[in-house]
Order: sequence, then structure tokens, then C-alpha cells
Amino acid sequence: MQDKTDGESIIDVPGNTLRECLGTLVHLYPALKGEIVDGQGMLLFKWLIFINDKLVTASDELSVPVTDGDVVVLAPMIAGG
Repeated sequence: MQDKTDGESIIDVPGNTLRECLGTLVHLYPALKGEIVDGQGMLLFKWLIFINDKLVTASDELSVPVTDGDVVVLAPMIAGG
């Protein structure tokens, strides 16, 4: 996704929840719109989210709280056979 973030791979964004952080990220880089969440604000199924190396598995993972200094990683799911 670096082609949509001016080549940046690490981006600091403010927010108290994953939803707020991702909203800020899309606001900063509008080309990401539709790449991470759908039109209803739900995480697209092609992503896994990790906070500080721990997989987020809540039923509404975007409501998970984050604190200053947390490292959030968006990892694409890989499928194959």
C-alpha cells in the first residue's frame, strides 16, 4: 500500500480506537479509501490487524482501544493452495 501513502510504510496517527486511527490514516491518504474498510466502516476481510504483535480477534476489532505508543500493523491475508 506504499503506493497510496507516498512511499511511507510507518505512519504515526492519533486515535483512541483502531477505527479512529484508520479514519485518520484514510483522511491523510485518501487513496486508501475502500482499501481497508468498506462503505459501512467494517474491516475488509483481506486484512489481519496486530497491536504490539498480538492478533486482534474481537468481533468488532475496530472498536479495540489503542494507546499512545502502540504499534498497529495491517497485514494482508494470504490464501492459496
